[in-house]
Amino acid sequence: MSAGNGGANGAGNAGANGAENAEDLGRYDVIVIGAGGAGMCTAIEAAAAGASVLVLEKQNRIGGMLHIANGEFSGAGTRRQRERGIDDSPERHFEDVLRLSHGKVDEKLAWKSVKAQGETVDWLDGQGFDFHPDTPGLVHGHEVYSVPRTYWGVKSGLSVVKPLKRRLEEQIEAGRVRLLLNTRLTGAIVDAAGHVTGITATTAGGATTATTAPGAPGAPAATAVGGAGGELVAHGGAVVLATGGYDANPGLRNRFLPDGCESALIGCLPHATGDGLELAMGLGAQVSRDGYFIPVMGLIPDPGQEGFAVDYREAFIEVAPAYRTPYEIWVNDRGERFVAEDGTSPEHRERALLEQPRIAMHVVWDRAIAETAEPLIRNGAGDWTRERMLAELERGRWIAVADTLEELAAKLGVAPGGLAATVERYNAAVRAGRDDDFGRTTLPAPIERAPFYGITTVGASILSRDGLRVNEDLEVLTESGAPLPGLYAVGEILGNNVFAGDNYVGGMSVTPAMTLGRELGARLGAGR
Repeated sequence: MSAGNGGANGAGNAGANGAENAEDLGRYDVIVIGAGGAGMCTAIEAAAAGASVLVLEKQNRIGGMLHIANGEFSGAGTRRQRERGIDDSPERHFEDVLRLSHGKVDEKLAWKSVKAQGETVDWLDGQGFDFHPDTPGLVHGHEVYSVPRTYWGVKSGLSVVKPLKRRLEEQIEAGRVRLLLNTRLTGAIVDAAGHVTGITATTAGGATTATTAPGAPGAPAATAVGGAGGELVAHGGAVVLATGGYDANPGLRNRFLPDGCESALIGCLPHATGDGLELAMGLGAQVSRDGYFIPVMGLIPDPGQEGFAVDYREAFIEVAPAYRTPYEIWVNDRGERFVAEDGTSPEHRERALLEQPRIAMHVVWDRAIAETAEPLIRNGAGDWTRERMLAELERGRWIAVADTLEELAAKLGVAPGGLAATVERYNAAVRAGRDDDFGRTTLPAPIERAPFYGITTVGASILSRDGLRVNEDLEVLTESGAPLPGLYAVGEILGNNVFAGDNYVGGMSVTPAMTLGRELGARLGAGR
């Protein structure tokens, strides 16, 4: 293990990369960029194997997207399944992954993860993970597995952060990990043979080096390093990019989205700007361009932040009939229905939305429904009561209200005649007890009592579909298919298509990030 200053070779290369005056952080066996689920697991296992590890995180806390994510993960053959009499295996899990992804995953990488994901679940169990009592369960927000093998915590993604934070702090306290917050990757140090041997970084107001202390998830105590800010350089035997996705960077995101999807809302946190992806591309890394996109439904455009969705921890529209009986109708900009609102296939309704102008839809209902139905708006905390929903109707933040359907259509930007005709036809279907247009079978009430209400939702991107190409050892590949020596990648920077194909597959984002991060860290630590 090495933790001293970089030698002349490292310093010279730093100078060649424009960091002559940078503060030298020294040399480490492993440098991990990003402290989300993938980065933390990589660092924890590398340090546990005896490596010296430097972790750089551009935010002032660890945890990345887990602060907003549901934090669902999946694994087969776990202790928790056995205790509940659920017969499952990694092979069966993989069959489901292939079915749900339409066979479009990277089979080698997906299987490498799936076969070990049950062990990851058991590992979290051993760390005292606070499982929700309903787990393992079937999650109906997207197409479901054949058996319950999805898990989540009582505090969603924060439940995942808690044990990872504790394990990381143990390694910090032992002196094997140094964690710098508020530190952003700016470049790579590459030697004459083409090996990545270190990184350059910058701090806006001084980096902070984390120390162990109790506190909120993702917020270790920290002391200043790097003065009032400036350039940093570090040298390492291996550099791991665990910087997450790029969906909060519309210019970069839209380069990968299919034509016509550029209006997709940004549903992730704003730090996901693709720093690691852009750095690797600058080194000649190969990036997938699969052209897959399937929207997340139900997010609400944020009036205060153009292009972004309202934080779904505060509010989203419940579109899954497994969780709420639909009373409303959904129409596109032409005022036309386009799918059965009570359809049980999430993928079917997601793909139907994908065909609509601006991938937008408008949910329409009336006063009688407002007073009868369960709240249309929900969040993870479950605190949207009918009373709160009725109050929101008057608040005017997201919901339009009008005395006539024509007036409502104008407020929503919908063709007025189209909406009125659609509601009339839908009401006739309610009276007949049969929807000849789309086969909806849940027809609880007509939409006829003023005032009328509407809310717009636009399909959203919450994770990156495309990403860096890597081999089975998670080495970043060049356009020619050769590894970039010394550079590795794990987590969302690989793109979700690798593990979910052209669909969403339960737990196949968070779990591969943790599972392959643990495997990569252990291997790099052992081979230092």
